[in-house]
Amino acid sequence: MKIVSKPFVGKALALAAVPLTCLCAHAQLISSESFNGYTVGSPVTATVPSPTVAGYTGNWTGIDFGTQYPTVIAGSLNYTAAGYAASSGSHIDVPNNTSGGEITANNSSRMYRLLDGSLAVTDSTSGTLYLSWLFQDGQETGATTYQMLDLYNGNTADANRNFTAGLTQNGGQSGNQYDFGVTEAYTSTGVNADNGVHLFVAKFDLSAVAGGDSVTVWLDPTLGGLGDPTGGTTVTGKTIKFDRLAISDYDGNSANWSDIRWGTSLISVVPEPSTFALGGMSLAALLIFRRKTRA
Repeated sequence: MKIVSKPFVGKALALAAVPLTCLCAHAQLISSESFNGYTVGSPVTATVPSPTVAGYTGNWTGIDFGTQYPTVIAGSLNYTAAGYAASSGSHIDVPNNTSGGEITANNSSRMYRLLDGSLAVTDSTSGTLYLSWLFQDGQETGATTYQMLDLYNGNTADANRNFTAGLTQNGGQSGNQYDFGVTEAYTSTGVNADNGVHLFVAKFDLSAVAGGDSVTVWLDPTLGGLGDPTGGTTVTGKTIKFDRLAISDYDGNSANWSDIRWGTSLISVVPEPSTFALGGMSLAALLIFRRKTRA
C-alpha cells in the first residue's frame, strides 16, 4: 500500500480519529504517556478511570501473576544523553519486596492498556511507526527473569506477544543483557544490564503483505543527526499485529519505566530539547492550534 504525504495542519490529527491502516510520513507525535494525572504513590491500576491519553482506550488492567503493580512516582526518569528531551511527567516503579527481597512469581505483576485505532496494528496496516521509552532496572539482587514492555494482540498469552523489549532470560543471557523479541524470537542487544536509565527506540516498518513487516531496535542511540541513528538491530520477515501495550515484571529486581512515546518519525518520539516544545505537543494542544488556524 502506498503511503501518501499530506499537509501537516490538515492531517495532523487523522491518526487519532481513524484506524491506522496507513501511516503518514510526517514527523508526528501520536501519543505520549508521561504518567501525569495518576495518583502519585499508588499503583497505576488504582487510578480508575485511567487518565485520558491519546492512542489508548479503557483502563490499565492488572492481569497474570501477582498483584504488585507499578506505582506512580513523581518525576520522569533522568536520561542525560545528548539530544534527548525528557518530559515533565512522572514514572512508574515496581519496587523490590518491602522486606528487601527479590520480586518473585507470587508478587510480580503484568498490566496492560488497549490501544485505539491510531496505534493498533492489523494485517492491513502499512507505513512506519516508532515507539520509544525509558527503562531502568535496579540490579539489587542479581539476574532478572523478565522486565519488559510488551505489545500483544487479542490477549496477553505468550503466543499473542508480537513485540517485547527490556531485560529477560529469553535472550539467552540469563537476564544479564538487554534484549528484545519479535513474535517470540529473541535477540540480545549485546549491552550488559546495569542500574542506569536507558532509552529504547523501536521502528516498525509495516506492510499489508504477510511476512512483510520488520522491526529495528536501538538501545541508547546517538541522537541529533538526520534520519534514523546508526547501528540498531533489524529483524525482518515478520507478520506483526498488536492492540495492547503491557508492562511486565516477573521475578527479579526493581524496575522503572517512563516517557512512552509513539510517532511517525524518530524525532517525533525522541525530539531534541530545542524542538520538544513543538514536537511534544499533546494532541489536545494540536486541536487548539488547528481550531485557531481555522478561525
